[in-house]
Amino acid sequence: MRRNIKETPLETMLTSRQVADFLQVSICAVRRWSDKGMLKSYRIGPRKDRRYRREDVLHFLEKSS
Repeated sequence: MRRNIKETPLETMLTSRQVADFLQVSICAVRRWSDKGMLKSYRIGPRKDRRYRREDVLHFLEKSS
């Protein structure tokens, strides 16, 4: 069963920097993939910061391999 974003605590979500470090790419690459819809992101807070679920990052990694 897929979890709803409202059920995912923000503490378990990753920042763009954390995703970039994990994938060993630049933050710009992570944002570009997100803008193109290749990597699912969620906008949070008044600044609309991007956050990523671990599951989505792993799914992206599997698809791109």
